[in-house]
Amino acid sequence: MNKLVSFLVAVLIIVSGTVVADVFASRMKVTNPDGTPFDGKVNDGSGAKIWYYLNDTATTVVVKIVETGTNTVVATINASEQGRSTNPNTVTWDGTGAVSEKKYYYTITTTGFVYSDTKYHSFYFQNTTDVPPLITRGIYTRGVDINNTMNSPGFGYWYASCADPSSNDGYKQGTLRYNPDGSFAGTEQNHPMLSQTLGMDNGGTFNWGGSPAPWTSAVDSKGRIYQVSNSGNFVTRMDNDSAVPKIIISNITAPRGIYPVGEDANLVLYIAADTVVWRAPIGMSDTLTAPLELVGSFGLFARDVVIDDAGKMFVTLRTGELTAPGYIERYDISGTLPIKRTDAITSIASPLGLPVCFEIKHGSDLNSATDDTIYYAVRRASGTDTTTFGIHEITTFDGAFPEVKQIYKNSDHPLSLGGNNRQDADIALDWAGNIVWFENANEEIVMIATPRSTPTVTLTTQGPDLISLAIVASTEREDRALTDFTLHQNFPNPFNPSTMISYILPSDARVSVVVYDLLGNVVNELYNGNAQQGYNAVLWNTSNRNGGKVASGMYLYRVSAVMNDGRSCTDTKRMLLLK
Repeated sequence: MNKLVSFLVAVLIIVSGTVVADVFASRMKVTNPDGTPFDGKVNDGSGAKIWYYLNDTATTVVVKIVETGTNTVVATINASEQGRSTNPNTVTWDGTGAVSEKKYYYTITTTGFVYSDTKYHSFYFQNTTDVPPLITRGIYTRGVDINNTMNSPGFGYWYASCADPSSNDGYKQGTLRYNPDGSFAGTEQNHPMLSQTLGMDNGGTFNWGGSPAPWTSAVDSKGRIYQVSNSGNFVTRMDNDSAVPKIIISNITAPRGIYPVGEDANLVLYIAADTVVWRAPIGMSDTLTAPLELVGSFGLFARDVVIDDAGKMFVTLRTGELTAPGYIERYDISGTLPIKRTDAITSIASPLGLPVCFEIKHGSDLNSATDDTIYYAVRRASGTDTTTFGIHEITTFDGAFPEVKQIYKNSDHPLSLGGNNRQDADIALDWAGNIVWFENANEEIVMIATPRSTPTVTLTTQGPDLISLAIVASTEREDRALTDFTLHQNFPNPFNPSTMISYILPSDARVSVVVYDLLGNVVNELYNGNAQQGYNAVLWNTSNRNGGKVASGMYLYRVSAVMNDGRSCTDTKRMLLLK
């Protein structure tokens, strides 16, 4: 599976309150405010609406509109707490600061509290058999991976393989797609299934080569999705989410794990198949034209494979389908191939369990493996084993004593049925480093936050598309943007369920934005902090200071600013909430 998880530098700040996971925005797009395709106009009273998904709750969200030629921030929009319950979330840029025929990109910065500084913590749980009305059986998953390429339209999507073709009351045989918060994102209504991938036994057209298939999902740096057919002996690729799977490699015996390395012409697939690992220099081709290269032959079943930042290969090995012991082994594959088990640099035995799948978190130095972390899942082979099964991590690879520890097991979430992890389970990392575990014994999906040493994490992502403007007429508020403090009328007004309060600052300032009722009582303080020169905005979702929703009626909003040069400005306007 593709484990090329890229990370932006996180800005760490100290606050207190509710704990959430490492939160980030993905699945971003721009439309007109009514959801129709963006028409390039922002000064016609409509503006541009920016949509995004959050994988968990963010205490603050800041959206910045940036001119591409100069990297100048022309608008800053502040939103209060948002999260999975309001997905997809939105903010609207009303066009202040826009210039005719310019192009703009947008960034979304999210801040969230962390769960723990010492332990891995599950913050999301889904029982896949309890999804009426269409689904009454579990997912029968055999693989999951996540699109972590930020400039890809599919950034944030999860892709899972489902191998059960026996009837239509389950998840069906084919490719499943999920939003970054675990909600369904299939092309079938109330279902995660991508319809064009349906197996023939479920009324589809693609021949997955029998059962169990497909097995494993992997996403490369272009956002293309790979899967293997363990029984059909082939590898497939979908070039985009609406494409039909196509067979790119045939006649490969019992493939199970797949891992893309490189990109474009240098793309290579490593494939764990039967008792060996193959290397396929596929590049951008639709079919493999060069011969498969035998990387390693082990005499044991190879379930999965990954490559670390030093170019070393990790494999999970099993003595039999359900027979312990199993092994995690690391190999240098830069010399003469194929390698064999006696060439292992490191071998970690699992005497009671079977290692089944990998995930790798690449550190900031992509030329060194010293800051990499390997995650793997283990299936219990002994009925008396209560400590081995679940998810493990390796943080030190070299030497005779690698550092290995169990970090999570099924029963760590209170809603889990507990018990064992199966040999078909899989794990993936999202862009922020949260673990997504498709557990195959109880058919459960769990999201797990990694421990952090600071109370909060702030992460920034960038939208994959540009906001390209048509001819935009000059407006008075653009001319005054750098000379006067201006408080705009909220938009929309009247409103329900949210409205944007925007203002212009002549210089950087300390700003507070407060909503009052008509008696002068404070309803909610929406923002209190630093704001940049130019256009700024704050979203109000009609919540009060206690998190509840306010009643219909007239409200006041006041923006007070103390400029860096000592000047102070305050203005107040009315707004009407209609429910």
